Amino acid sequence: MAGKVEVTMAPTSFVVAAGDTAEATATLHNQGQTVDQLTISIDGLDPGWYSIPVSSVALFPNDQDKLKILIHPPKKAETKAGSYPFRVNVTSQENPAEITTVDLLVEIRALPEMEVSISPQRVVGHKGIYKVAINNKSSSDALVRLRASDVQGKLRYNLEPEIFTVPGSGHSEATLEVRLGWLDFFGGSKEFDFEVLVASPEGQFAEDTKVITGQLVRKTWYRSFPSIRLPRIRLRWLERPPVINTFKASMEDKREFMLDWVVKRATEVKLDDEVVSPEGERLVRPAEPTSYVLVAANKYGSVSRTVELKPAPLPVAKTSERIRASLMPAHFQTYAGGTPVEATLQLQNLGEIVDKFMVEVEGLDESWYSRSASSMALMPQATDQVQILLNPPKKKGVKSKTYPFAVTVRSQSAPEEATTVVAELEVQPSVEFKLGVHPYRVSCRRKGTFQVTLANTGVSDASLYLDSTDLDEGLKFRFKNDNPEVISWKTIETPMVARPKRGSMVGEKKRYDITIRATTADGNTQSVNAELYHNPFIGSWRPILRVIRAVLVIAVIGVLIYFVLQWGGGWRTLTSSPQTWVNQLVNTVEGWFFR
Repeated sequence: MAGKVEVTMAPTSFVVAAGDTAEATATLHNQGQTVDQLTISIDGLDPGWYSIPVSSVALFPNDQDKLKILIHPPKKAETKAGSYPFRVNVTSQENPAEITTVDLLVEIRALPEMEVSISPQRVVGHKGIYKVAINNKSSSDALVRLRASDVQGKLRYNLEPEIFTVPGSGHSEATLEVRLGWLDFFGGSKEFDFEVLVASPEGQFAEDTKVITGQLVRKTWYRSFPSIRLPRIRLRWLERPPVINTFKASMEDKREFMLDWVVKRATEVKLDDEVVSPEGERLVRPAEPTSYVLVAANKYGSVSRTVELKPAPLPVAKTSERIRASLMPAHFQTYAGGTPVEATLQLQNLGEIVDKFMVEVEGLDESWYSRSASSMALMPQATDQVQILLNPPKKKGVKSKTYPFAVTVRSQSAPEEATTVVAELEVQPSVEFKLGVHPYRVSCRRKGTFQVTLANTGVSDASLYLDSTDLDEGLKFRFKNDNPEVISWKTIETPMVARPKRGSMVGEKKRYDITIRATTADGNTQSVNAELYHNPFIGSWRPILRVIRAVLVIAVIGVLIYFVLQWGGGWRTLTSSPQTWVNQLVNTVEGWFFR
């Protein structure tokens, strides 16, 4: 076989990160004297790490063709960094005992190694500006997300940017503004500790997470007067026209687009003559090339911006006198990342000569399907079949809906002769989500606020119901939105306020263990835990009761002294003639008992 089939691989080694995809091309050359069907397979590599869109090809003598091999190690905790050798085997249908092999090597890059620092570590004042620096020691780029929080919930944060990419062996910085809330502006000197969490946006591995701490020190409020500066009012700012900061379209797939816009200083914003909010997004499905116009206006002027969208055309059936093709069935249903469904393509050569027919799939990404053969050689009036496995991956961008596609069979001898059959692939709905909360621990006097994070990791939009309880049933809960709608592959945050039922003035310090639950329409429930520390203004009624008792005792003693003075003749008698006052007091007392 080594003398009849030549196999060339390019490249022969790969360097790829977990979750990414690398591509190799296998060039197969039939050096024999007969038509042969060649099949490609892989040994030594986990089947979930690779896919072969076309695993078999028919070659005439001295003919050659190219097949693609996609290497995509999954981003899981089990995927370790290192080198993984494997082998590509090419088997002849004419003589299966003879196999041509090519050795390849794939190297999995390690997770990014990052050093994180914050400068300055400590700021004195009611507001602090910090620089968060990230050094990426690895050779690959790293996408990171920053999040700041504190246990007491007294601080307010502004991160710019919040999500950014750190280049390989490079350095990036973010600006963090930390300030006190208005209720905490007054008071003596106090230290407020906070932490900055640095992780990947997915947060899938614990190794991704780095934590750094900082401190904001509040100084006595009246010492801040010298640093207060009144804002300078510029009337020219009032006369500026609106600004469209962002108006762009991101492609969900080849036929769906997400329009996203941000407008400032506008009294009215219109998208194609429809009034919209100054900041928002919209999913559109144009059937043909379409222009979308965003217009922002105020009394000082108007601006506009246009986005051109060119969707992929819908497949159309086509017939040929030399080729007959049919696909059974015409409608397929499957789950993303689930069991593949098989489609059978029936081919017949209606011509009068031996011909080779190319099988092409249009409208679907190459990673969604695989063919038993990309070409087929047929005698006149001969019939054969090609098996097509449809398996849409479970990844960002794949949604629960119907995807139209087409299979085209084209003659190699007459490329203008082609037959196209159309079909539909329906991705079944599957609701999956992740529930989170930050900060985990909050200390408060009247109420505590938590941010509930909902990440939709499925292909379907999720309608969730939020509720919360505590073991002691001592809290009242309120969500800003207790029935949120989360778009597939999107993440949202909704605030939750927990308020103790007992008073905020008097009582002992108490910890409440909180359970937050999110439930889907079909009853799938997830829960997370949090803690609320309630610190009333006064720890107990005892000091107040002691003060009241002392006041009553003093009042009784004062009243008694007043009456004793009156019984002796009054204060003047006591000061002018003490003996007379004593005699009169004795006579008054004796009169009570010896009348």
